[in-house]
Amino acid sequence: KKALLQAMREVSDALIKLQKTREYRVQEEKLVESLRDADHLTRFRYEGGVSSYLEVLDTERQLFSAELTLVQAKRVELQAIVQLYQALGGGW
Repeated sequence: KKALLQAMREVSDALIKLQKTREYRVQEEKLVESLRDADHLTRFRYEGGVSSYLEVLDTERQLFSAELTLVQAKRVELQAIVQLYQALGGGW
């Protein structure tokens, strides 16, 4: 009985972690998408002579940082999937 409860707890924890990591990844994807739009807009403004190249570089830096965070979020989500698989009794 104790082993069954422990197994159920592990599955529940893994499901919750997967849900939370998926929600976080989706938010990061939205951030990257909005920063890509901002990058295009900043480049357009620069080409039109409205803004400086420094603004273009700053937007690119923000986009790059967000893309790195998104990759890390995807990695954590994949790890959560593996943990769920293990909790369900999956083997190697």
